[in-house]
Amino acid sequence: MTTGPIREIKPNRSTLLAELEKKLLVSFVNITLLDQALTHSSYTHDNKDSADYERLEFFGDAVLKFIVSEYLVQTYETYDEGRLTEIRAVLVNGKTLQVVAEGFELQKYIRAGSGIPIKPSMLGRSMEAILGAIYLDRGMGEAKRFIDAHFCSQAEAVDQDRVKENYKAQLQQMTQARAQGLPKYTVLAVEGPPHDPLFTVGVSVAEKKIAEAKGQSKKSAEQEAAKLAYAILCSADDLS
Repeated sequence: MTTGPIREIKPNRSTLLAELEKKLLVSFVNITLLDQALTHSSYTHDNKDSADYERLEFFGDAVLKFIVSEYLVQTYETYDEGRLTEIRAVLVNGKTLQVVAEGFELQKYIRAGSGIPIKPSMLGRSMEAILGAIYLDRGMGEAKRFIDAHFCSQAEAVDQDRVKENYKAQLQQMTQARAQGLPKYTVLAVEGPPHDPLFTVGVSVAEKKIAEAKGQSKKSAEQEAAKLAYAILCSADDLS
């Protein structure tokens, strides 16, 4: 299912890509797709014959969400849409992508422009691009095998809350990536006695209220509100 032209790759780079293929347990027909998935846009400014990972990242994001969604629907038959969305939001977020990428030491293989540091966000975006490259080069079956092994395999831990997430950080990462600024948290109400208060906190993005939640502390209420807002925004992305 390989797509696109196969470009000549320099021997040193070819050796690095072969090393990464062994780690990924994926053998590419069109190795330039893997090379592209590891190329930041800053590198292409000085190397016009190269393509960056942004198109593959866009596609890989869709592939990841689809395969994870299929897995969750088949695995958790009694769960409603809200709970499935919560689990998926953790499995496909930038932090999970970065952790998977770090496991493959992608920082060793990503190409960026001169003087440009390899940031954690680059690792996650490159990982998404690799998912797109695997699908385009090897098809749905290979993409599913890879995503099941490295992403879906974490679903049980997420479902049982063994993985504790900083939802405020996730929401902030999402809104900043969209140029929507920082989420704003507002205490809407405080109920109960002073020794056992119950906080209601709302969260707004770009001046629009997205969600609200309750908690026994302001911090816990903010985390719950951020968790709901993140899931709501992810669902909106899927419907758009």
